Amino acid sequence: MERHYRIRCIAQCILISLLWSTTWAQPRIITLSPHATELVQAIGGEHLLVAAAAYSPDLPESIPRLSTFGGIDRERILQLAPDLVIVWTSGNRPSDLAWLTMQGIRIFHSEPTQLTDLADQMRAIGALTGLTDTAEQAAQYFLQALRNSCRRPDPAVVYLSLWDKPALTIGGHHWLNDVLHHAGLRNTYHPIRRGVFAVEAEARASQQVLPRLSSQPGNSHLSLPDLSRPSPVLIHAIRQLCQHPPIETLIEPPTTPRQ
Repeated sequence: MERHYRIRCIAQCILISLLWSTTWAQPRIITLSPHATELVQAIGGEHLLVAAAAYSPDLPESIPRLSTFGGIDRERILQLAPDLVIVWTSGNRPSDLAWLTMQGIRIFHSEPTQLTDLADQMRAIGALTGLTDTAEQAAQYFLQALRNSCRRPDPAVVYLSLWDKPALTIGGHHWLNDVLHHAGLRNTYHPIRRGVFAVEAEARASQQVLPRLSSQPGNSHLSLPDLSRPSPVLIHAIRQLCQHPPIETLIEPPTTPRQ
């Protein structure tokens, strides 16, 4: 599945590169997820944003925020007249994506499954926006940072908490596993061939005590909000994990998936 996605992304890059000369000089961009906003920012395209997803960090107040909970504001999007909408394929409603297509609005699908996909997507968005050079620089910087990470042959096993009530974690089919890999860590649920799933706190298949990571701010265990979205800011989380491995904050994690 990941291989097919990468092939599609490369094909998309080639296609948009061929189309660029006949499209826009200054495209009007809307993002429908915070990680899409950060991809645009990473390549120097913030000035092209006419609106961005709610909860997109570090944006000027002059850029309108669009909520995607309960569906997008279709009338508002038509008023903004975007040339390009960057969507989160699995995070936005299929009906909204179908509507955007029916309106003839060009869509760029972002669904990274591993960290190198982010470099591919920065290049692809750069080709669409006329920011090819800065996108290439951003992609190379990101890839170099990955090469300089602290991967090791004997990674420490951790439990990753996405949410406490209900208790949510990830299996082996999630991009966060690649983040942990580059930080010299391994998800205790990596053998489970699932993405996000709920676990029963009371039921434990093992009594092993493991370090715990969280993508939620304000927890007593190690909390890294940058883990909450697949964007270039993941480099900051990886560096923090490399510098301060979560080896002292120990709990007994839930280990049985909820059916």
